[in-house]
Amino acid sequence: MTGGAVSGMSGAAEGNLKIEWIASFLAVVDHGGFAAAATHTFRSQPRISAHIGDLERSLGAELFDRKGRPVRLTEAGIAFLGHARALLREVDAARSSVQAVLGVLRGRVKLGTFPSAGAAFVPDLLTTFRTQHPQVAVSLVEGTPAELVEALGSGEADIALRPLSPPPAESSIRYQTLWEEPLVALVPEESPMAAATFLSLREIAQEPLVTYGGARKEGGESLDEVSRALTAASVHASIAYRSNDPQTLVNLTRARLGIGLTNLLSASVTDTAGLAVVPILESGNRRQVGVFWDSAHAMQPATRALMHLITQFPVPQAIAQYQRRGFTTTQSRTFEDAEPTG
Repeated sequence: MTGGAVSGMSGAAEGNLKIEWIASFLAVVDHGGFAAAATHTFRSQPRISAHIGDLERSLGAELFDRKGRPVRLTEAGIAFLGHARALLREVDAARSSVQAVLGVLRGRVKLGTFPSAGAAFVPDLLTTFRTQHPQVAVSLVEGTPAELVEALGSGEADIALRPLSPPPAESSIRYQTLWEEPLVALVPEESPMAAATFLSLREIAQEPLVTYGGARKEGGESLDEVSRALTAASVHASIAYRSNDPQTLVNLTRARLGIGLTNLLSASVTDTAGLAVVPILESGNRRQVGVFWDSAHAMQPATRALMHLITQFPVPQAIAQYQRRGFTTTQSRTFEDAEPTG
């Protein structure tokens, strides 16, 4: 990002702050050093160093401690970091607004997602979005539900696909529900349970389980759907193995190390050859997935366009097939009724 300047800074600054200085500063922070920043911004390392030097002279403070490796932010750098990100967001917002008026949507959107949605929902979504808005660049940010909430708050993600549970603690985080999906059992095809339409947690808990999760709150409360579902059903199960990698979970199950217990979408994006995927009976054990945003941040036109497509896009095929068997989903407020503030 080049050109432009931001004025009105107080303190030791005598002139304007150039946008490219701020972009170089954030590149050093995000990529862990001057050389890496140069590589990712397609600038020379001396150019990055010059930008940081000019910025530090303008602010009257050193922003990086260059003595160690990797370089670290000084206290002044930490204080400036949030303002730097906000400044660039506002510049991008201004450009996007002008481009929207001109009728050509441009910009960048950072979409957060978790693995199974990233495999089953995001590819078709982005293919359609690129056809509709070829001048908008979309980057992916992957993480756990907690990490995605942090990314929304910090601006590292503009919107995020994540399960509704655990609910975000931040009051500014908003969401719209996209779909519900059941927990499913993965059982060998030769097992009598493979022919069942549904299974109960009590039935599968007769065998060791291979599942995911394991995260807990400080007070000991389980954060994953499986642990909470077992507790709600008053079922004690022996957990043989846990893995948050969907294919590892399936492979452990295929090796007859236990009955697999996961969610439908995760099972749909893995190779389950030799296993039957049977929904769990208890209706309270459905996982809800939604699109989240932080209402404390202004939503730019490009982000709003992707948000609108997400809320109108067909649910993943495995979810649609399950819904056609008589399952219905309960939607939250529509995006149009719950537009973010800021």
